[in-house]
Amino acid sequence: MPVPSPTIDSFELARTGRQLSGEVAVAQLPRLAEFVASADGALRYRIQGLIDAEGHPAADLKFDGQLQLICQRCNSPLEFRLDRTARFRFVANEDELNAMPIEDDEIESIVGLPSLNVHDWVEDEAILSLPLVPRHEGCSPPLGPESNSGTVVAPNPFAILLELHGHDGGTKRHN
Repeated sequence: MPVPSPTIDSFELARTGRQLSGEVAVAQLPRLAEFVASADGALRYRIQGLIDAEGHPAADLKFDGQLQLICQRCNSPLEFRLDRTARFRFVANEDELNAMPIEDDEIESIVGLPSLNVHDWVEDEAILSLPLVPRHEGCSPPLGPESNSGTVVAPNPFAILLELHGHDGGTKRHN
């Protein structure tokens, strides 16, 4: 049975310096589950509300977990350790968010809400933390047809078309 996601008032969390921690099963995060080979496992998270050095409401979000991805080179399972900590500044609305300078890569800004869904927030950040192309370190592509030199030679993608049309690959055309 799914555990309901806690919600937080992001501005109240920041103002009081409250801390919240928990765990959510990957299977309960449907968008993240689309990126993994197996929805087994869970993400642990900790959120610490604060007022940053510039006086803005903010929070530190830390989450970690072990995910099963698929290596895009060899198509076999890949254990991926997800471990991220980020600071978020809460802003009042989309206009304020759009007015924020993009230069500050250390602090991300999001629209604060009186009922921010914690699991959705963790899921969004987990998806953004996944590698674009998951692969084992040092993984070689699968072996294909080899030439005499031992290097992999990609098959001609048009060879099958030539066979279907009964051509021998020459330049002869039929009118």
